[in-house]
Parts: sequence; structure tokens; C-alpha cells
Amino acid sequence: MISRCVTGCVLGALLLAVAAPVAFADIMPVSLSLAAPRGLPATMTSCDNLLRQFDVAWPTHQHALHAARARKNREVGAVQCREGHYADGVRALRRALHDIGVKPVRVVSLPASGGAH
Repeated sequence: MISRCVTGCVLGALLLAVAAPVAFADIMPVSLSLAAPRGLPATMTSCDNLLRQFDVAWPTHQHALHAARARKNREVGAVQCREGHYADGVRALRRALHDIGVKPVRVVSLPASGGAH
């Protein structure tokens, strides 16, 4: 009896985890993923997101052990992104965040709702 309840609860939680992002796509403009998986193509948007993450984290992490190296990597990454070398820029920006002890977060835009459901 108890194992059936546990199994039902686990299956219900799994269904909710899978269905909720789809069900609430109309009211959730952005979804955050804790891991920033590699292998996705780097774009100016990914550069902008990483630059924003660094700039937000910088005031509370500017005394990190590798803060000077992080600041240099941030500037190098910004230049590479501006010049259209997005993969190199993203790599430098991820290193910059790592140097100040911040895990990069990938921001994924959900498709805009349009038309009938």
C-alpha cells in the first residue's frame, strides 16, 4: 500500500515537472536552466546573457582570488563577441564567471504564444 503511494507520488511529480513548462508557457516568458550545456551554438544573445551575469555578480565577487583574471577575461570576451567571434567570447565569459566563483546560467527564451491552442 505504501509503495503504491510512493510510486504514485513519484510519477505525479515527474508528470508535473514535464508538463508544467508547457502548460505555463504563455505566462512564463523565460526559463532558467541551472547548467549551461556546451554544444549549443553561441550567439550574441548568449554573450549578452553571460556579460549581464558577470556584471550583476561582480560587486559581490570582486574580491575573489582570481578577480583580476576574471575582469580581463570579461573584457576579452566582450570584444570577441562584438567582433562576431561568439564561441570564443562565450568561452572567455564562462571562464570569467568561473574565476569569480559563479556558475553560468543559460537563459532560454520560450516561444511566444500565437494562434489557437
